[in-house]
Amino acid sequence: MFTNKKVLLVGWDSADWKIINTLLEEGGMNGIRSLMDGGTYGNLATLEPQLSPMLWASIATGKMAYHHGVQGFTEVDPVSGQIVPVSAATRKCKTLWEMLGEKDLRSHVVSWFATQGEQNLNGKMVSNMFGHLKGSTADQEPADWPAPMPGTYWPEDLAETMNELRVSPHEIDEEMLKPFIPDAHKIDQSRDKRLNSLREHLAEAYSVHSAATHVMETDPEWEFMAVYYRAIDEISHHFMHYHPPQMEGIPDEDFEIYQHVVKSTYRAHDMMLQRLLQLAGPETTVILVSDHGFHSDHLRPKFTPRIPAGITVWHREQGVLLAKGPGIKSQQEIHGARLLDIAPTILHHFDLPCGDDMEGRVLNELFEQQRPIQSIPTWEDPNGIQQQRGSLSKQESEALLQQFVDLGYIDEVSSDPTEAAAETNRENKWNMARAFLYSGKYEGALPLLEDCFNASPERTDYSQTLAKCQLSLGLTTEAEETLEICLEAFGKNIAALILQGHIELEKGHPESALKHLEAALAQAPEEVPVLELMCRAYIALEQVEKASELSDTLFRLDPNNIQAHFTRARCQLIQKDYSAAAETALAAISLQFASPRAHTILGTALLALNDLEGAEHAFVNTLTLDADHPVATRSLITVYQRQGNTEKAQTLEANAVRIKIKQASEYKKHLQSLRHGIAARAKERHAERKALRAAAAKKAAEEAASEPCSFTIVSGLPRSGTSLMMQMLRAAGMELMHDGKRHADEDNLEGYWEWEEIKSLKKNPRLIEQANGKAIKVISALIPQLPPRHHYRIIFMKRPVEEVVDSQWKMLERQGSAPRSDKQHLIQTQQTHKDQILTRLRQRQDVDLLEIDYPELVANPMEQIPRLIAFLGEDVSAPEKLVSAIRPDLHRNKVAPAMS
Repeated sequence: MFTNKKVLLVGWDSADWKIINTLLEEGGMNGIRSLMDGGTYGNLATLEPQLSPMLWASIATGKMAYHHGVQGFTEVDPVSGQIVPVSAATRKCKTLWEMLGEKDLRSHVVSWFATQGEQNLNGKMVSNMFGHLKGSTADQEPADWPAPMPGTYWPEDLAETMNELRVSPHEIDEEMLKPFIPDAHKIDQSRDKRLNSLREHLAEAYSVHSAATHVMETDPEWEFMAVYYRAIDEISHHFMHYHPPQMEGIPDEDFEIYQHVVKSTYRAHDMMLQRLLQLAGPETTVILVSDHGFHSDHLRPKFTPRIPAGITVWHREQGVLLAKGPGIKSQQEIHGARLLDIAPTILHHFDLPCGDDMEGRVLNELFEQQRPIQSIPTWEDPNGIQQQRGSLSKQESEALLQQFVDLGYIDEVSSDPTEAAAETNRENKWNMARAFLYSGKYEGALPLLEDCFNASPERTDYSQTLAKCQLSLGLTTEAEETLEICLEAFGKNIAALILQGHIELEKGHPESALKHLEAALAQAPEEVPVLELMCRAYIALEQVEKASELSDTLFRLDPNNIQAHFTRARCQLIQKDYSAAAETALAAISLQFASPRAHTILGTALLALNDLEGAEHAFVNTLTLDADHPVATRSLITVYQRQGNTEKAQTLEANAVRIKIKQASEYKKHLQSLRHGIAARAKERHAERKALRAAAAKKAAEEAASEPCSFTIVSGLPRSGTSLMMQMLRAAGMELMHDGKRHADEDNLEGYWEWEEIKSLKKNPRLIEQANGKAIKVISALIPQLPPRHHYRIIFMKRPVEEVVDSQWKMLERQGSAPRSDKQHLIQTQQTHKDQILTRLRQRQDVDLLEIDYPELVANPMEQIPRLIAFLGEDVSAPEKLVSAIRPDLHRNKVAPAMS
């Protein structure tokens, strides 16, 4: 036992061992090195879904999202109905600092997610809103910067000293940027916004560090301190594309300029860590964690799904854990740690009990002294009373929401409050469903997934996950129905083939499963989910050689793939190489401690080796994670019998028999109950749809009473020449429908001529009537939303898709945004989209269509313009001026003639 315990918990979002180890090999990262040399370190397994607010709330509470209440980045305010970022008011259970405060231990908390509005903390709090300094100018003094919103500090009078400790992006000068971008002086910042993006992220990180060190220096009387740095995640999402080795599709000039950013970000964080360690002192236990890793090598995704939070495909399941201090083992590697283990471990370190309702374990292997683990039923108030916490103002909410949109974690929030609330609620249900699934709580996930799927059946991630959940609950018929809907919508694409294979596996038909999976593999030879399911199928067929080959492929693609470990271990068991199987199972446990399968394989191998004590420990772990696991139960009975522990064997066997009888008698009843719930929910949704149809019919009747209109529409893919055509029509005397909101810029020197409201066409089809008789730009993606009762003359601009994508790519880079997909994927998807739209337009009876080739128009305008004049007829009052708007010098992104 030792007294005056202090714990400093440091959070680095997305920090990954792969990059840290590379930098250690290069001789850097002295702060991390000092923690490793004198402490314990290892992987820290993340949770699902991998969304920062949910994960950092789990770290602080020791509980999953369905308990702590943080469901994502945003939520619907129950009073106003507005979309607001999560805050301290969102949390439904106690955090470490609240639990410690009840024992008169002081805590300081800096920049932790969901702390805006924190009140009555026994210590000091600087919220996650502190570092978001927007609206400052280069010539302003810190005293004149916009003040943080109310609720940023506790106590509130911290504002008097803390406001001016923030760092403005304007203070990040060229000298400070040199380690990140040595050639920053070569960047045209009027066109390329990436440098400014880096400034903003670094300013936020340095602001957080400034606040943390100030609190530590001026108020050192604390027992617990938590500080969270978000910048590694933000900067990685913007710049990991340029990290070595060079990814396919990344231009050489971009790679040369930006390749040092990620490594330098880690080095900067290590320097800040060294200062924290210095201020904390050697008597403080320091724990550094990341909520997940980040792909930095060949596993970087080639494209990012264009769905909310699609950027999480860049996240890696294994994060970082380091701990050093009095009583912590030295130079020791730890295995099997999870995010949920951090809170109970810190409570144990303070000689405080863990809540039985916490879902993690105490990492007792961290400590030199193995003390008994204390527990209480819960730290929560028995009457369900929550502590008072403030909420965000409307201005705070809007500022933070925009940041989440910019980062790609959420979609642009709809201007329609009803639609925005529905979208937010749906995504939060999706997030919560995945949290339930991660914990094996399939019944909790089922109604949430049903709602998501019925609202957006076109989302293949919804359909796949719903079907898997249905299979896990024994609802095979329902899973096949979900599959049928998926097949109707998408045909036999990879997602549908994977789903078919999964269903056949669950039905016990591995041969049939392989037919679907081999078809999927033919489309994508190294698709990891396909390989994982094929491994399971070959193991079920005991085709060891083929299963082993596939596991080798998975190991090559990702040495940390958990299914590769399971397959290899199962093959080793079948081949009776029990020592190797035990070693592989231990490696799997180090990656995913919460896997019953890994512990069962380990126990089976150890039992075969006659290591009865080790086998007992492994099977007990399995049953702790899954109390009704049949294989582990039978095997543990065998262990007890061999040990001569007849009483334990008989007790466990009696329990197993009771459970089996109960399960057999209740299985049909349970399925009936599940299906009754499914039917009741389907009835509710039907009633809701019926009401919506009635409202839609009423609206349609109102529209039918109005006169049909006629429109001239310019359409095409973005960056295909639509702006040029609008300029030509304007020059020739046609009246345009535009609002002037989007000004001319480097990407479009003559202006865009757009009407922003047209983006709302889907939810308000009648707004187009405002453009009756005028020319209007409507991008190709909105063409299917055109109401069929009107007449349209559509000029569709055609440009080689390679040129279009190249132009879009460069435009995004100039804006400081990393493209979400690789170029080849964008080319394929946009070509398919363009072909589909043109096919529809050629078939529509309400459309007169003119297809204009943009490169030909620019190169040989007099061959194209007569067609345009004939198409528009008398609506063009000055046809001779059409050519005057054409500037061949602005056709800047061209493909080689052969590609055209």
